[in-house]
Amino acid sequence: METILVTGGTGLIGSAINRIKENYPEYRFVFLSSKECDLLKWEDTIAYFRKISPDYVIHLAGNVGGLFKNMKFKVQMLEHNVLINVNVLRAAHEIKVKKLIACLSTCIFPDKISYPINETMLHNGPPHFSNDAYAYAKRLLEIQCKSYQEQ
Repeated sequence: METILVTGGTGLIGSAINRIKENYPEYRFVFLSSKECDLLKWEDTIAYFRKISPDYVIHLAGNVGGLFKNMKFKVQMLEHNVLINVNVLRAAHEIKVKKLIACLSTCIFPDKISYPINETMLHNGPPHFSNDAYAYAKRLLEIQCKSYQEQ
């Protein structure tokens, strides 16, 4: 049976996936929360990935907290999200997962943009100043995924 690791497994999207997992009995789902593994730490991350040995990863984990947190703690929002993403993608690469899916956020799109939006518009301008540090960390995840794929 193949294993799907869901980082951020207790968050909004992770919880939704948890509710529908019974529709996919051919997979073993592992829902990771920050209580089980600190994805900010490389050694913890790679140890967890080696222990679980996932075939697939749905990467949802991040340091989130809404507008107030994005504005007040810009350094932590940027650095923590970059570290989480680097550790998760590097671990997935090292243990050779078959596929990794990473979710971003709508707040990372440019502040000045015409609707409807789609993923090709992600880098068409700066994000809103209120969440720019978080947004740039998440935008970097898209670039990081593409870099792994191309290399």
